[in-house]
Amino acid sequence: MSSLHSLSTANSDAQRLQMERSIDELAELARNALEPARFFGEVLRRSLQPGGATYATLWRPSLDGLWEFAGELPQSGALADQLAEGRQELLEEVARGSQPKVTSGSADSLHADRLSVLSPLRHANITVGILETVFPTPTSAVLSPTVYQYLAALSEITADFLSQQELQQLRRIKGIWQQWDHYQQRLQQSLDLQSICAAIVNDGRILVDCDRATILVLKQNQYRVHAISGVERVDSRAGAVRSLESVANCIRQSSDKIWTVLPPDPTMDVDRKTLLERYQQETNACCLGVLCINDSPDQTATGRPPAMLVLEKFTADANWGETRNRAESLVQRSAFALRAALTLNEIPGLLAWKRWRNGKSFFRRPALLISLAALTFAAIALIAIPSQFIVTGHGELWPSLRRDVFASTAGIVDQVLVKHGDDVAAGQPLLVLRDPELEQDTPRVIGELATTRERLRGVQLARLTSNASSDNASKIRQLAADEEELKERLKTLERQRTLIEERQQQLTLRSPIAGRVLSWNLAQHLSARPVERGQSLLTIGETSGSWIVEVQVADEDTGHLLRAQQALGDHLEVDFQLPSEPGRNYHGKVREVSLTSESNDRSTGHVRAVVEFDSQQVTQLRPGATAIPRIHCGRKSLGYVWLHDLIDAIRIRLRF
Repeated sequence: MSSLHSLSTANSDAQRLQMERSIDELAELARNALEPARFFGEVLRRSLQPGGATYATLWRPSLDGLWEFAGELPQSGALADQLAEGRQELLEEVARGSQPKVTSGSADSLHADRLSVLSPLRHANITVGILETVFPTPTSAVLSPTVYQYLAALSEITADFLSQQELQQLRRIKGIWQQWDHYQQRLQQSLDLQSICAAIVNDGRILVDCDRATILVLKQNQYRVHAISGVERVDSRAGAVRSLESVANCIRQSSDKIWTVLPPDPTMDVDRKTLLERYQQETNACCLGVLCINDSPDQTATGRPPAMLVLEKFTADANWGETRNRAESLVQRSAFALRAALTLNEIPGLLAWKRWRNGKSFFRRPALLISLAALTFAAIALIAIPSQFIVTGHGELWPSLRRDVFASTAGIVDQVLVKHGDDVAAGQPLLVLRDPELEQDTPRVIGELATTRERLRGVQLARLTSNASSDNASKIRQLAADEEELKERLKTLERQRTLIEERQQQLTLRSPIAGRVLSWNLAQHLSARPVERGQSLLTIGETSGSWIVEVQVADEDTGHLLRAQQALGDHLEVDFQLPSEPGRNYHGKVREVSLTSESNDRSTGHVRAVVEFDSQQVTQLRPGATAIPRIHCGRKSLGYVWLHDLIDAIRIRLRF
């Protein structure tokens, strides 16, 4: 008899006690917070003894949704290759259920004619793994209930272990989030730049788990160290400080960053590599990360960022690449407070106001009195001196008359009859569309029309050849009714054919005006392309007529433009230049201003203004050419002309 049948003999009690002792030991290991890999190894070992199995496998779901090996006893490298692909359907079936599944006569050659028990490991009603045990039993044998109970106990203990692991992980995550929340609260306590930078470098260093953190601020197009963790005062003449500033100054855009292990990679840019090597000699750092803090919530902004965060470690760290995620989170959480502090720090006279508020006397310092008098004189001059108020925007040159050609129906572009720059006349064919549905309906309607005519001709001939006897009276009436029905059917089909012919004529798109094709590379963009009804396909412009400048005026300047238009009427003068002809000024007038505001790709609002001008002034008229407009909106005080953006921002903050 096999070893499985021996479970029901006189030795079953001793083996049951051995199973209970094994389960108790495994439960104790689960409560001792054992490492997952070691715990799963114990599960596999105890599933072999005392259960009587000869082989045990632990399966787990992979990231791509398939089941993969998590461990096996005894080790058999060839078995993984044989079973991983052929067992997917069986494992999916076991995962959907909650009870063990018993299979005999395994499909793999290593376990042929043996009994396999697949026990799902479930946690929170989700199968997180499958324990497969193989018993050396003939296919006709039946496992003892004791074995099932033993495997179920192993599965339950494993599920409890996973539950404890998840609970510990959630507690760790909660602690981390609490640290981040406390850090965010400390940032919001003050808008003082020095306090904000000190909180970022000192508290942020702990959150990121690095040895030193540094903040650099952009001043006069050069980065200067502003705060270092653990240092009250920065020595700007120190070699390490200057070397770090040189590394930061090599970054030119907000999208650029440095995250490397020192010494630098030999494939790195030569200039940057030289700076990093010099910095390593000064500081003996092993890991360096430089992240940009943008002055805009748009993380894709270009240009030099106003501040940078530098993180360092002085011991080798294999997980330095993983630290980058925490560092980027620190930058995102700190960017708003730092932007606010930098903006506030740029307000003129802020330092003097702080000193006065702190009780330091102004009037005992002659230099400060002279500065105050100069500021007063400057303020009076800014208020009293008038200047021309200018509103700018983004402008483009376009023909005054231009039309878009839209698809008349859904279909496929079959022929492109024109190309970019061709002169076309009104009504000239431009594109030919092909409608697959119309191509199917046309032969059907023509065929039905021919069939109906033949049937009508046959019915009429039958009426003429029928005798007018009493026996044929009912037949003649039926023929007359059929003739009327066929005539109505014939009229319907004729109308359908007329509609099809009209739709076929609409497939040829014609130019609505005489002008020139403005769309670029039509053959490549439109050939064999499916289009929908009403879709814009190309643009025709009357380049020989008058031209205009379309100006996009930002929403914050729209009020000045509208007030100037109401005050000056049609005399709103505009000067503009073309980048292709720098130094030459052109003149025009505002013809109309849009009543609605639009949004561009950056989600910023603007209003369109149309400027008309004498096209003979410009020697190179190109549709879509960029224009730099200056709209004259009357005269205002010099201070308001220079500082209207700041004044409007202050008004919004005070009144909202």
